[in-house]
Amino acid sequence: MENATAQPFTDRLISRTPWWAISIGLHAVLALVMVYVVALGSSADDEEAVVVHVAKKLRPLDEFDPPKDLPPTNKILDLKKTSEETVFRKTNEDRKVETRDEDFREMARGDDTSLVDKNPFKSRNPNSSIGLQGGGGGKFGTRIGGLNDRSRDGGGGPDTQGAVREALKWLARHQGSKGSWSVQGYSDRCGSVAKYTGRCIPNPGYGDYEVGVTGLALLAFLGAGYSHHSRDLWDGIRVGDVVRRGLEWLISQQDTDGCVGSREVHRHLYNHLIAALALCEAYGLTGSLLTRDAAQKSLDFTIAAQNPDRGWRYVSRQGENDTSVTGWGAMVLKSAEISGLSVPRTAYDGIRTWLDLVTSSDYYRVGYDRRDTGTVYDEHNKRFNGHEALTAIGMMARIFMDRNRGDARLAGGAQLLLRDLPKWDGNDIDFYYWYNGSLAMFQFDGPSGTGWLRWNGAMKEAVVHHQNVNAGCKTGSWEPIDRWSCEGGRVYSTALNCLTLEVYYRYANVFGAR
Repeated sequence: MENATAQPFTDRLISRTPWWAISIGLHAVLALVMVYVVALGSSADDEEAVVVHVAKKLRPLDEFDPPKDLPPTNKILDLKKTSEETVFRKTNEDRKVETRDEDFREMARGDDTSLVDKNPFKSRNPNSSIGLQGGGGGKFGTRIGGLNDRSRDGGGGPDTQGAVREALKWLARHQGSKGSWSVQGYSDRCGSVAKYTGRCIPNPGYGDYEVGVTGLALLAFLGAGYSHHSRDLWDGIRVGDVVRRGLEWLISQQDTDGCVGSREVHRHLYNHLIAALALCEAYGLTGSLLTRDAAQKSLDFTIAAQNPDRGWRYVSRQGENDTSVTGWGAMVLKSAEISGLSVPRTAYDGIRTWLDLVTSSDYYRVGYDRRDTGTVYDEHNKRFNGHEALTAIGMMARIFMDRNRGDARLAGGAQLLLRDLPKWDGNDIDFYYWYNGSLAMFQFDGPSGTGWLRWNGAMKEAVVHHQNVNAGCKTGSWEPIDRWSCEGGRVYSTALNCLTLEVYYRYANVFGAR
């Protein structure tokens, strides 16, 4: 009895408790502990997780099998003879253009911090295939309120950043009074800043592409991290005002269906898609409600204009497709999704189907409107040599959609690009190719791969060293002398080369190379 009295209470309790009761008690305690741990972890951060698949060790580009011997590239594809195009036209009365200048100005007075979406980057689509990460610019790479030194991570530096700044200053000086950039009339703004003497030489660009080049100019500012909130002053011009006026003008050009720009313009989807990309990026960078509705409407029209199970061409649901226009469509979808706008999966499926149809299975070159279509030209640029711009577009779209670095079509495409490095040499000058090639190579092999470093060295030599410097009003611009400047003019050449030099931070590397 004394021994029983001296026995600890816990021992007596255990000895008198049935084994099954002890088992139930232990399991209950473990369950409570697990619930507590899960609750503690989930309460720390309610934001949606962004999953990025990072390769443990990325294979160097030179380890991939090189493409087989290539067929000659001297076959010419005349844009005027590929098909009979049905141009979709409507009168302004039918379109019911919705001009919202006054509404936009009323909302835009002062800083609109009270009009900010609280979760601008939280995608509504749980099946998102886009897994980009980023720094100060959220999922839009490392853009952070303006020019920064992140370019050094990929081989840029003071030279590229200086060129970007001068290009943006040129664009700011030549913005029209209504907020757009004119393809033909930009030189009317020459002399707006007294210290830049002389006038820019006019060029024969197409006036119908004012919406498109305005979108490109805005993308150049957004790509460097400048939004309508920016307070930087250049030559007395507030950068935020430049961006705000440009966005205001684009929105004024949007009709009730969401199309930006007139549908009477030949190849009007180029205009719309570039403008839509600018609107989506403007919303994604700031979360501003000023651009959210316009961005969503432009996305809705983009999806409605896509050919069923395919891509896009010049006109809404034309029934024909080409890789160049489809590439812009892919970029709109990507930027819209990481901005939190709703993008259906079927839109990506159509792009994949189209790229599969036009990609050569033995050497991975991507065609224009069908496989092995050769060099594409228009009536004004027959003298220029063909390049791998379409292959670069195919690479870029596949990288952003699928994030599969082991895809042989990516490695094969990269080899084709490395055989065709940028060079400023007469008929080889092609800003469109250099822009798309830089995006594709940086995503595939940047920021420190040997293939990217080769491409980047050649690209910088061609682009940075041929910008106008100490040239009066032309300072900061590039001469419109490449394959497609005959259509877009000096605004096109300057905005596009500026975007090329922003490649180091505009979009984070999908494969997490750093």
